[in-house]
Amino acid sequence: MTQPWRVGLFGCFEDIPTCLLGWCCSCYLFGQNAEQIDGSGVIPMCVQYACLSACGLCCLLHKPRRQTLRAAYNLAEDPSDLLATWCCSGCANCQEAREMQARGVQRGARIPITSQPN
Repeated sequence: MTQPWRVGLFGCFEDIPTCLLGWCCSCYLFGQNAEQIDGSGVIPMCVQYACLSACGLCCLLHKPRRQTLRAAYNLAEDPSDLLATWCCSGCANCQEAREMQARGVQRGARIPITSQPN
């Protein structure tokens, strides 16, 4: 049985600093999230995300990490990971950062991985 996200996809205005980072420098927030989710380096992920964003394909990097985050906390896929990472990538970045923060994950710390993504 999956559980709902603690924070909504469009609730980034509830955390203005994360919202600003997510919208003004989304590639860096993605890099920070990736580091916490799977140990990826912040800067390499930031650069890759920025390059793929230029042609609208950042979801290729983003979707697998969102799936790993959902699997770690048994979160519902609502909306679909592809839709969230392709159409609302900035909001998804903010949601993921805020979800980890709501669950007590400190910046630079890794989330507890208990299972693999679907």
